[in-house]
Amino acid sequence: MGFRDLAVGSAGERPNARRFVVCDHEGAWPLATGRSAASEDRIGEYRIVRLIHPGVTSVVIEVVQESTQRRYAVKQLLESRAGDASERKSFAFEAKLGMELRHPNLVRVIEFVKDCDQPYFVMDYFPSFHLKLPIARPSVYPMPTTQLHRIIRQAASALAYMHDQGWIHRDVKPENILANKSGEVRVIDYTIAMRPRTGLSKLFGGKIPRQGTTSYMAPEQIRCEDPAPGADIYSFGVTCYELTCGRPPFRANSQQELLNKHLRERPVPLITHNKLVTPNFNELVMKMIQKRPEDRIASFHEFLTRFRSVRIFQDDPDPGADNDVRSFS
Repeated sequence: MGFRDLAVGSAGERPNARRFVVCDHEGAWPLATGRSAASEDRIGEYRIVRLIHPGVTSVVIEVVQESTQRRYAVKQLLESRAGDASERKSFAFEAKLGMELRHPNLVRVIEFVKDCDQPYFVMDYFPSFHLKLPIARPSVYPMPTTQLHRIIRQAASALAYMHDQGWIHRDVKPENILANKSGEVRVIDYTIAMRPRTGLSKLFGGKIPRQGTTSYMAPEQIRCEDPAPGADIYSFGVTCYELTCGRPPFRANSQQELLNKHLRERPVPLITHNKLVTPNFNELVMKMIQKRPEDRIASFHEFLTRFRSVRIFQDDPDPGADNDVRSFS
Protein backbone atom coordinates (compact mmCIF):
# COMPACT_ATOMS: atom_id res chain seq x y z
CA MET A 1 0.00 0.00 0.00
CA GLY A 2 1.24 3.50 -0.73
CA PHE A 3 0.23 7.06 -0.11
CA ARG A 4 -2.91 8.16 -1.90
CA ASP A 5 -3.27 11.60 -3.41
CA LEU A 6 -2.63 14.44 -1.00
CA ALA A 7 -4.05 17.94 -1.04
CA VAL A 8 -1.00 19.96 -2.02
CA GLY A 9 -0.60 23.31 -3.68
CA SER A 10 1.32 24.43 -6.72
CA ALA A 11 4.84 23.11 -7.12
CA GLY A 12 6.11 26.46 -8.34
CA GLU A 13 7.15 27.82 -11.67
CA ARG A 14 7.35 24.69 -13.79
CA PRO A 15 4.07 22.89 -14.63
CA ASN A 16 4.00 19.28 -13.45
CA ALA A 17 7.21 19.88 -11.52
CA ARG A 18 8.59 16.87 -9.72
CA ARG A 19 10.30 18.57 -6.85
CA PHE A 20 11.13 16.78 -3.64
CA VAL A 21 12.90 17.80 -0.49
CA VAL A 22 14.56 15.39 1.90
CA CYS A 23 14.25 17.37 5.12
CA ASP A 24 15.57 16.76 8.59
CA HIS A 25 13.02 15.69 11.19
CA GLU A 26 12.36 19.23 12.36
CA GLY A 27 11.67 20.28 8.77
CA ALA A 28 9.47 17.35 7.80
CA TRP A 29 6.16 17.98 6.12
CA PRO A 30 3.11 16.87 8.13
CA LEU A 31 0.76 14.42 6.49
CA ALA A 32 -1.63 16.51 4.43
CA THR A 33 -4.40 13.98 5.06
CA GLY A 34 -4.10 14.26 8.83
CA ARG A 35 -3.46 10.53 9.14
CA SER A 36 -0.41 9.07 10.83
CA ALA A 37 2.24 7.47 8.65
CA ALA A 38 1.69 4.20 10.49
CA SER A 39 -1.88 4.01 9.21
CA GLU A 40 -0.53 3.75 5.68
CA ASP A 41 1.39 0.64 6.72
CA ARG A 42 4.04 -0.17 4.13
CA ILE A 43 5.29 -0.03 0.56
CA GLY A 44 6.57 -3.41 -0.52
CA GLU A 45 9.13 -4.58 2.03
CA TYR A 46 9.45 -1.10 3.52
CA ARG A 47 7.60 0.16 6.60
CA ILE A 48 6.51 3.79 6.25
CA VAL A 49 7.82 6.17 8.91
CA ARG A 50 6.66 9.59 7.71
CA LEU A 51 5.93 11.73 4.72
CA ILE A 52 8.97 13.81 3.76
CA HIS A 53 7.53 15.81 0.89
CA PRO A 54 4.17 15.93 -0.93
CA GLY A 55 4.56 16.76 -4.61
CA VAL A 56 2.23 17.38 -7.54
CA THR A 57 2.87 14.00 -9.19
CA SER A 58 4.64 12.02 -6.48
CA VAL A 59 5.49 11.86 -2.80
CA VAL A 60 8.74 11.18 -0.98
CA ILE A 61 8.49 9.06 2.14
CA GLU A 62 10.91 7.98 4.84
CA VAL A 63 10.82 4.21 5.24
CA VAL A 64 12.57 1.40 7.10
CA GLN A 65 13.47 -1.84 5.36
CA GLU A 66 12.01 -4.57 7.55
CA SER A 67 14.76 -7.12 6.90
CA THR A 68 17.69 -4.81 7.73
CA GLN A 69 16.11 -1.99 9.78
CA ARG A 70 17.90 0.48 7.52
CA ARG A 71 16.31 3.82 6.67
CA TYR A 72 15.69 4.79 3.07
CA ALA A 73 13.65 7.37 1.15
CA VAL A 74 11.00 6.18 -1.30
CA LYS A 75 9.61 8.28 -4.12
CA GLN A 76 6.21 7.03 -5.26
CA LEU A 77 3.98 8.12 -8.12
CA LEU A 78 0.60 9.37 -6.92
CA GLU A 79 -2.46 7.25 -7.59
CA SER A 80 -4.02 9.98 -9.76
CA ARG A 81 -0.94 9.99 -12.03
CA ALA A 82 -0.17 6.28 -12.07
CA GLY A 83 -2.68 5.59 -14.86
CA ASP A 84 -1.02 8.10 -17.19
CA ALA A 85 1.44 6.33 -19.50
CA SER A 86 3.53 9.46 -20.04
CA GLU A 87 3.80 10.05 -16.29
CA ARG A 88 4.91 6.45 -15.73
CA LYS A 89 7.47 6.78 -18.52
CA SER A 90 8.89 10.01 -17.05
CA PHE A 91 9.00 8.47 -13.58
CA ALA A 92 10.78 5.38 -14.90
CA PHE A 93 13.33 7.57 -16.69
CA GLU A 94 14.18 9.40 -13.47
CA ALA A 95 14.51 6.13 -11.55
CA LYS A 96 16.70 4.41 -14.14
CA LEU A 97 19.00 7.41 -14.52
CA GLY A 98 19.33 7.55 -10.74
CA MET A 99 20.40 3.91 -10.76
CA GLU A 100 22.92 4.57 -13.55
CA LEU A 101 24.64 7.58 -11.99
CA ARG A 102 27.08 6.87 -9.17
CA HIS A 103 28.74 9.84 -7.49
CA PRO A 104 29.09 10.72 -3.79
CA ASN A 105 27.22 14.00 -4.33
CA LEU A 106 24.26 12.54 -6.24
CA VAL A 107 21.35 10.79 -4.53
CA ARG A 108 21.73 7.07 -5.20
CA VAL A 109 18.68 5.15 -6.45
CA ILE A 110 18.88 1.58 -5.18
CA GLU A 111 15.75 -0.11 -6.48
CA PHE A 112 12.94 0.62 -8.93
CA VAL A 113 9.62 -1.21 -8.66
CA LYS A 114 7.45 -0.56 -11.70
CA ASP A 115 5.11 -3.56 -11.96
CA CYS A 116 2.57 -2.34 -9.43
CA ASP A 117 -0.34 0.09 -9.23
CA GLN A 118 1.87 2.97 -8.05
CA PRO A 119 5.50 2.66 -9.20
CA TYR A 120 8.16 3.70 -6.72
CA PHE A 121 11.91 3.83 -6.36
CA VAL A 122 14.11 3.55 -3.30
CA MET A 123 16.90 6.04 -2.55
CA ASP A 124 19.51 6.52 0.12
CA TYR A 125 18.04 8.42 3.05
CA PHE A 126 19.76 11.80 3.34
CA PRO A 127 18.39 13.99 6.19
CA SER A 128 18.91 17.51 4.90
CA PHE A 129 17.31 20.65 3.53
CA HIS A 130 17.44 22.23 0.11
CA LEU A 131 19.38 25.43 -0.40
CA LYS A 132 16.38 27.61 -1.20
CA LEU A 133 15.33 27.42 2.45
CA PRO A 134 18.20 29.59 3.80
CA ILE A 135 17.22 32.19 1.19
CA ALA A 136 13.47 32.04 1.82
CA ARG A 137 13.48 31.33 5.58
CA PRO A 138 16.83 32.49 6.99
CA SER A 139 15.52 32.72 10.57
CA VAL A 140 14.74 28.99 10.51
CA TYR A 141 17.52 27.82 8.17
CA PRO A 142 20.57 30.11 8.54
CA MET A 143 22.72 30.32 5.44
CA PRO A 144 25.71 28.03 6.12
CA THR A 145 28.27 30.62 5.07
CA THR A 146 31.19 28.81 6.71
CA GLN A 147 30.31 25.73 4.66
CA LEU A 148 29.40 27.46 1.42
CA HIS A 149 32.71 26.92 -0.36
CA ARG A 150 32.51 23.20 0.32
CA ILE A 151 28.82 23.03 -0.66
CA ILE A 152 29.37 24.78 -3.99
CA ARG A 153 32.40 22.62 -4.72
CA GLN A 154 30.49 19.38 -4.10
CA ALA A 155 27.52 20.46 -6.23
CA ALA A 156 29.85 21.43 -9.08
CA SER A 157 31.64 18.09 -8.76
CA ALA A 158 28.34 16.22 -9.12
CA LEU A 159 27.40 18.21 -12.21
CA ALA A 160 30.87 17.71 -13.70
CA TYR A 161 30.36 13.97 -13.28
CA MET A 162 26.93 14.11 -14.95
CA HIS A 163 28.45 15.94 -17.92
CA ASP A 164 31.28 13.41 -18.10
CA GLN A 165 28.63 10.68 -18.31
CA GLY A 166 26.93 12.52 -21.17
CA TRP A 167 23.97 13.98 -19.27
CA ILE A 168 22.78 17.58 -18.97
CA HIS A 169 20.76 18.15 -15.77
CA ARG A 170 18.69 21.07 -17.18
CA ASP A 171 17.13 22.10 -13.86
CA VAL A 172 20.00 23.28 -11.67
CA LYS A 173 18.70 25.50 -8.86
CA PRO A 174 18.94 25.82 -5.06
CA GLU A 175 15.89 23.56 -4.54
CA ASN A 176 17.72 20.74 -6.29
CA ILE A 177 20.80 20.94 -4.07
CA LEU A 178 20.47 19.31 -0.66
CA ALA A 179 22.89 19.90 2.22
CA ASN A 180 23.00 18.31 5.65
CA LYS A 181 24.29 19.71 8.93
CA SER A 182 27.81 18.50 8.20
CA GLY A 183 27.93 20.33 4.87
CA GLU A 184 27.57 17.20 2.75
CA VAL A 185 25.70 17.73 -0.52
CA ARG A 186 23.45 15.78 -2.86
CA VAL A 187 22.20 17.08 -6.22
CA ILE A 188 18.72 15.74 -7.00
CA ASP A 189 15.96 15.57 -9.63
CA TYR A 190 16.91 14.10 -13.01
CA THR A 191 13.37 14.38 -14.37
CA ILE A 192 14.20 16.53 -17.40
CA ALA A 193 17.85 15.52 -17.86
CA MET A 194 18.87 14.90 -21.47
CA ARG A 195 21.85 13.82 -23.51
CA PRO A 196 23.14 16.25 -26.14
CA ARG A 197 21.70 15.26 -29.50
CA THR A 198 23.99 14.24 -32.32
CA GLY A 199 23.71 13.06 -35.91
CA LEU A 200 20.24 12.20 -37.20
CA SER A 201 18.55 12.80 -33.86
CA LYS A 202 19.77 16.39 -33.99
CA LEU A 203 18.63 16.85 -37.59
CA PHE A 204 15.25 15.14 -37.39
CA GLY A 205 14.46 14.89 -33.68
CA GLY A 206 12.24 17.95 -33.59
CA LYS A 207 12.32 20.93 -31.28
CA ILE A 208 13.40 20.52 -27.67
CA PRO A 209 10.52 21.43 -25.31
CA ARG A 210 11.05 24.46 -23.11
CA GLN A 211 11.59 22.93 -19.69
CA GLY A 212 13.25 24.08 -16.52
CA THR A 213 12.68 26.72 -13.85
CA THR A 214 12.26 30.24 -15.19
CA SER A 215 14.54 32.04 -12.73
CA TYR A 216 17.50 29.81 -13.65
CA MET A 217 17.09 29.06 -17.36
CA ALA A 218 19.92 29.82 -19.77
CA PRO A 219 19.08 31.88 -22.88
CA GLU A 220 19.63 28.89 -25.18
CA GLN A 221 17.33 26.78 -23.00
CA ILE A 222 14.64 29.45 -23.31
CA ARG A 223 15.10 29.35 -27.09
CA CYS A 224 14.59 25.54 -27.01
CA GLU A 225 18.03 24.86 -28.45
CA ASP A 226 19.72 21.47 -28.12
CA PRO A 227 20.86 20.69 -24.56
CA ALA A 228 24.52 21.41 -23.89
CA PRO A 229 26.73 21.73 -20.79
CA GLY A 230 26.70 25.52 -20.99
CA ALA A 231 23.06 25.64 -19.90
CA ASP A 232 23.86 23.92 -16.60
CA ILE A 233 26.84 26.23 -16.10
CA TYR A 234 24.55 29.26 -16.52
CA SER A 235 21.95 27.85 -14.10
CA PHE A 236 24.67 27.02 -11.58
CA GLY A 237 26.01 30.56 -11.89
CA VAL A 238 22.55 31.95 -11.16
CA THR A 239 22.34 29.58 -8.18
CA CYS A 240 25.71 30.76 -6.82
CA TYR A 241 24.62 34.38 -7.33
CA GLU A 242 21.44 33.81 -5.31
CA LEU A 243 23.15 31.83 -2.55
CA THR A 244 25.62 34.62 -1.89
CA CYS A 245 23.38 37.69 -2.08
CA GLY A 246 19.89 36.34 -1.36
CA ARG A 247 18.30 37.08 -4.73
CA PRO A 248 18.66 35.88 -8.33
CA PRO A 249 20.13 38.24 -10.93
CA PHE A 250 16.72 38.82 -12.54
CA ARG A 251 13.27 39.42 -11.09
CA ALA A 252 10.06 40.22 -12.96
CA ASN A 253 6.29 40.47 -12.60
CA SER A 254 5.62 37.75 -15.17
CA GLN A 255 7.33 34.67 -16.53
CA GLN A 256 7.59 36.20 -20.01
CA GLU A 257 9.25 39.33 -18.65
CA LEU A 258 11.67 37.17 -16.68
CA LEU A 259 12.54 35.12 -19.76
CA ASN A 260 13.15 38.31 -21.73
CA LYS A 261 15.56 39.52 -19.05
CA HIS A 262 17.54 36.28 -19.28
CA LEU A 263 17.68 36.75 -23.04
CA ARG A 264 18.53 40.45 -23.25
CA GLU A 265 19.29 42.21 -19.96
CA ARG A 266 22.79 42.51 -18.54
CA PRO A 267 22.84 41.27 -14.92
CA VAL A 268 23.92 43.59 -12.14
CA PRO A 269 27.29 42.45 -10.74
CA LEU A 270 26.90 40.18 -7.73
CA ILE A 271 29.19 42.39 -5.66
CA THR A 272 26.69 45.25 -6.03
CA HIS A 273 24.19 43.30 -3.91
CA ASN A 274 26.73 42.00 -1.40
CA LYS A 275 29.85 44.07 -0.76
CA LEU A 276 31.36 41.21 1.27
CA VAL A 277 31.75 39.04 -1.82
CA THR A 278 35.33 38.99 -3.12
CA PRO A 279 36.08 40.45 -6.57
CA ASN A 280 37.44 37.07 -7.70
CA PHE A 281 34.25 35.22 -6.82
CA ASN A 282 32.16 37.99 -8.37
CA GLU A 283 34.16 37.63 -11.59
CA LEU A 284 33.75 33.84 -11.59
CA VAL A 285 29.98 33.97 -11.11
CA MET A 286 29.47 36.72 -13.68
CA LYS A 287 31.51 34.68 -16.16
CA MET A 288 29.11 31.76 -15.72
CA ILE A 289 26.02 33.84 -16.49
CA GLN A 290 27.14 35.36 -19.76
CA LYS A 291 24.44 35.33 -22.45
CA ARG A 292 26.47 33.38 -25.02
CA PRO A 293 27.66 29.88 -24.06
CA GLU A 294 31.04 30.49 -25.69
CA ASP A 295 31.64 33.43 -23.34
CA ARG A 296 31.08 31.34 -20.20
CA ILE A 297 33.39 29.04 -18.31
CA ALA A 298 33.88 26.07 -20.60
CA SER A 299 33.16 23.26 -18.13
CA PHE A 300 32.58 22.43 -14.49
CA HIS A 301 36.11 21.07 -14.39
CA GLU A 302 37.39 24.53 -15.30
CA PHE A 303 35.12 26.04 -12.67
CA LEU A 304 36.45 23.66 -10.01
CA THR A 305 40.05 24.42 -10.95
CA ARG A 306 39.48 28.17 -10.67
CA PHE A 307 37.20 27.98 -7.64
CA ARG A 308 39.73 25.99 -5.62
CA SER A 309 41.77 29.12 -4.86
CA VAL A 310 38.91 31.65 -4.66
CA ARG A 311 37.43 33.00 -1.44
CA ILE A 312 33.68 33.64 -1.61
CA PHE A 313 33.57 36.27 1.14
CA GLN A 314 36.34 38.63 2.18
CA ASP A 315 36.56 37.20 5.71
CA ASP A 316 36.62 33.56 4.56
CA PRO A 317 39.59 31.40 5.54
CA ASP A 318 42.00 30.14 2.92
CA PRO A 319 39.88 27.83 0.69
CA GLY A 320 42.84 25.48 0.50
CA ALA A 321 42.58 24.77 4.23
CA ASP A 322 40.62 21.77 5.46
CA ASN A 323 37.33 23.25 6.65
CA ASP A 324 35.24 20.18 5.93
CA VAL A 325 34.70 19.25 9.58
CA ARG A 326 32.81 22.42 10.49
CA SER A 327 29.09 22.00 10.90
CA PHE A 328 26.26 24.46 10.33
CA SER A 329 25.67 27.06 12.99
